[in-house]
Amino acid sequence: MNSKITTGIWFIFFGIIILLHNFGVVNFNFYALFKYWPLIIIAIGTNLILQNRKFGTIITSIINVTICIFLMVIGLTSSEKFSFNKFGNINIENRKDTLGLKQVVSLPFTDDIQEINLEINVGATSLFLDSQSSEELIKASSPNDNMGLKLKVTDEEKLKKIELISKIKKDNPSGNSIHFALNKNPIWNMEFNMGASSFKGDLSGYKLANLSINSGATNIDLTLGQPQLSVTTIEINTAASSCKINLPKNAACMIENDSFLSGKKFKGLDIKEDNRHKTLDFDTAQNKYIIKISGAANSLSINRF
Repeated sequence: MNSKITTGIWFIFFGIIILLHNFGVVNFNFYALFKYWPLIIIAIGTNLILQNRKFGTIITSIINVTICIFLMVIGLTSSEKFSFNKFGNINIENRKDTLGLKQVVSLPFTDDIQEINLEINVGATSLFLDSQSSEELIKASSPNDNMGLKLKVTDEEKLKKIELISKIKKDNPSGNSIHFALNKNPIWNMEFNMGASSFKGDLSGYKLANLSINSGATNIDLTLGQPQLSVTTIEINTAASSCKINLPKNAACMIENDSFLSGKKFKGLDIKEDNRHKTLDFDTAQNKYIIKISGAANSLSINRF
């Protein structure tokens, strides 16, 4: 019973905060909470210790409410800003030199391009993958002149890796968005690193080998078609985020769920083995999805259409 109450407290907390933030009632700094993530471990440990103990439910509830109040104060009062400069392996930064950033960028497609690694790092931005494929290899644009874009090719001969670089020009990042379209001929390996953002896209028809999403305080809404490769691996690592994945009803799929303090809703995955949920035809299917989910305080749903 303790675990359900604990999960409910955190869902109510984040639900109220996100709702008030979205309607502009409060300006909540989700990024400021990231360094306090060990408090979630403390909440879980308290729940395990006090489970089935006398007054355990009351004590657990008080501790979790206290942690939520503390995080609320931090989020409402902190002025700490999201910046990819703090991560050594991510080279997106607010440079004084714009390095030729533009509002529309693209790369041409040629028949010798067979497989591409795409990396996109964004913060405080709405990201949209257009449903229509591009005749070019990739085309990205930002309708807001507050943001500049650039495509960086690591290996220009083989186009082994493409990185979409973005820069917010002003201190206030609200209202920024990036629209991008991809060519459906190559095999794609995609990595998205996002903070305080949203990502909506239709990946139907793409030859998707790997998709990795690392996010915090992000709203993710993805639609996938039938898997076109023998195995398509999707890794989603999120915190305080909402994640919805839409799959065809007859697409073979297995979910490995290692998230905690999260609500989950998995439709059409009838076989359950420990933390794994899979479709009846997963083991025998020629093409299949493997979706690995990890993180904390998330809302997760797999919808079949």
